[in-house]
Amino acid sequence: MKPNSISLFSFSILLSLFLLHIQCSSTSRSEREYASRNSGDEYEESKVSPGVSSSPKSEGKPQENKSLKRMMIYTVVVNLQSKEIEPKVLEIIKLAETFGGYALQYSSQGTIQLKIPQENLKNFLSSLKKESHNYSEDVSAKDVTEDYLDTEIRLENAQKMRSRLLEILKTAKTLEETLKVEAELNKVSESIERWEGKLKYLSQAVQLSTVTVHVRQKWEPVVQKEYQPGPVGYPFYWLYLGLGKVKDGFIWLFIQEVPKEK
Repeated sequence: MKPNSISLFSFSILLSLFLLHIQCSSTSRSEREYASRNSGDEYEESKVSPGVSSSPKSEGKPQENKSLKRMMIYTVVVNLQSKEIEPKVLEIIKLAETFGGYALQYSSQGTIQLKIPQENLKNFLSSLKKESHNYSEDVSAKDVTEDYLDTEIRLENAQKMRSRLLEILKTAKTLEETLKVEAELNKVSESIERWEGKLKYLSQAVQLSTVTVHVRQKWEPVVQKEYQPGPVGYPFYWLYLGLGKVKDGFIWLFIQEVPKEK
């Protein structure tokens, strides 16, 4: 075997062992960080009251970190009625804008999809309810706290791996060694872009709640107005009523003359 081949083979083995070590250390570090989050309350209690043993935790139930702010994605579906659909659609869009929101899409058929800042969601729904008829809403929430924290850890580990690979790239002596390190760098860079995109998506989804409004036509019974004749029409109106009375009289007389069965 040639010296260059031996050197390349040794470098490949060292690079593989190094990447394996990074992966193992990243995994163990993720587990340690996750465990430290879950045991944060217990650690604080031991500092506040040393020498007092804490009550044992129930098995199978992960301890909740009270200091951790939950990240929730809210989705709301609203149904309401209005006499006129299109003006109501425009009114709802203007109302959303006053609360810092905006319309993603809407149609003259009465369907509107809005984005409302989470901190203004409750006030927006309350105002919409006051200005609507036959209002109903369906609110659902999704907790993405653990997913966000896990993505943050993966992003941090990938960034550290990229820094270490850049250091290895500086020590590469041959073209083959350089190409191998660059190939690993490309994979790590793609992972970093993917984790950064996911964090951005989760942050935007938490900050802006999705509200879908369905406006339906409000049905109202038609009320017939009582006939009011004009000055010239009164004689004809009274004549019409009189003929009606005469007709009723003839019908009554006819019924009286009909022989009754014995």
